[in-house]
Amino acid sequence: MRTTLIALFALGCEAPEDPEFRYGVRLSELEFEVVSPDMGIHPDQSILRAPGNPFSAGLTGDTKWDVLQDGPVAAFYAWATALIGQPTGEHQYYTALQLHGIYEQQLADPEDLVLVQDLAIRAYQSMLDNFPGAVTYDATGRIQFDLMPQAINGIHALGGEVLNGWVIVPTGDGGFTAVQRQ
Repeated sequence: MRTTLIALFALGCEAPEDPEFRYGVRLSELEFEVVSPDMGIHPDQSILRAPGNPFSAGLTGDTKWDVLQDGPVAAFYAWATALIGQPTGEHQYYTALQLHGIYEQQLADPEDLVLVQDLAIRAYQSMLDNFPGAVTYDATGRIQFDLMPQAINGIHALGGEVLNGWVIVPTGDGGFTAVQRQ
């Protein structure tokens, strides 16, 4: 009896299991499923009801960064879920970037690929329109780079047209940013 109690106590004190196995599937093996024509585009919240979304109950810590290594499907579910909990340009950009990867790697049903392409284009556009001035940060909290030109480049790479007058312009320090021309 005492040995059993010690064993049970020891099990309760172990570190949490690897998140890759927490939901019974490998995150790298998740399948992408379109549940809404606006999923992943702010302010749509349909990602929370996606049957394949292992993060629908929420995210903790740096999960959205940690799952990038598991491919664009898992990363899409994480970033799109983070976008709902904390609507930011960074979350919208990385959601768009994952949709872009799903399209390029053809990780959706063939009949959904045109929709995935459209979702990626509109997610990039949403970042431009809803989160102007969006940037991403490094691990120390310092600005790593401006996401605005990246979103415009993503739209162009997917064969889309940038809307609402957004264009890339050079900055005084030799870099680039995006501005909205009227």
